[in-house]
Amino acid sequence: MQLGHIAGVSPQQERQARIRAGLSAAQLEDRRLTYHVNSSYHAAAQRGETTLLLDEHYRCHPEIANVVNGYCYAGQLRVMTDVRERIPALDPVGSADPGPVLGWVDVPHGTSARGPRGLSWRNGAEAATVRGVVEALLARLPQEATVGVVTPFRAQKEALERMLPYERVRVGTVHAFQGGQRDVMVLSPVAALNTPQPTTHWVATQVNLWNVAVTRAKSQLISVGSRTFWQEQAGLPSLLASRSSVLTSTAYENPGGEPLTPPRAGGAPGLREELTDRLQRYLTAKGVTDLERAALVGGQMVDILFTVSGENTAVLIDPGPPSGQDAARHLRLSHARGGLLVGLPSGGYGAKARVVSRTVRVPIWRILAGEEALTCLFD
Repeated sequence: MQLGHIAGVSPQQERQARIRAGLSAAQLEDRRLTYHVNSSYHAAAQRGETTLLLDEHYRCHPEIANVVNGYCYAGQLRVMTDVRERIPALDPVGSADPGPVLGWVDVPHGTSARGPRGLSWRNGAEAATVRGVVEALLARLPQEATVGVVTPFRAQKEALERMLPYERVRVGTVHAFQGGQRDVMVLSPVAALNTPQPTTHWVATQVNLWNVAVTRAKSQLISVGSRTFWQEQAGLPSLLASRSSVLTSTAYENPGGEPLTPPRAGGAPGLREELTDRLQRYLTAKGVTDLERAALVGGQMVDILFTVSGENTAVLIDPGPPSGQDAARHLRLSHARGGLLVGLPSGGYGAKARVVSRTVRVPIWRILAGEEALTCLFD
């Protein structure tokens, strides 16, 4: 789901080379060797028996990674980012600290226009707002923090480069950022209500482009543009607009959009709810009263979070490896995921507001086996 290569030859040049070599178009197409369309990956995947998904993700904060995980990868990514090593998210236009991991600065009246020589597109109001956001970030972020500004359009990129002459800030198109990363990314999508429909449709449906743009951010992604306009588009841009919290001068919110919570990790929802019910009844019988379910800790979903003796425990129900997957790897990642939560702030909606002191992984069989099988985990 990365961006495709940019071919250095035209279809006409490729056709001439093919004819000189005595090859037919069908031969190249069958083997995915049509260079201006296919990459070496496509050719290898066509000839190989299978492909390998690199499904352990360590770059982005889980809230960022989960935007593309469900849409692009059917939830197959195991997001293992250690947020303790990330800078905290900020609200660049208000006093809230920390800010949302996914933020949106609304520019409802921005308009797009053709760039120099009638090529590409730019949005002046959006660019001016991006400059303000970036300057506010630079004033508040640690000196070592890196900032990037990304846009799908070259004309907007050139305008932003002139407006942001800072060594700490890299400005580029999405293609320029492929393979790169920044602590904080600011996204300028440019298109607005007056943008011609073919242009809007093109940029909104470029799944790989949006996937790369979103996942360049390690700690925070701030989008700048008309939120209502992008919510009405299809696919990833609409999902991003809905999941992003609106940044205002005093607070941020997430009015009526997609839930900010990531998908649960494995197991049928009905079964998992039943198992959580059983585990909650067990803990309640043991005198645990400060408890909440489906809690977010560092962007990761935990099944139960509870407070005992002033300390918070995060409980992760382990449904076991999916069919056909390596059990040892599943166990390694499950334990690693639990370790990512220790020391992170949690609670306040049932459990007390505390950092997580420990995590407990509970295999399904222990819940089904009853109280005796759980005692060694919680006593």
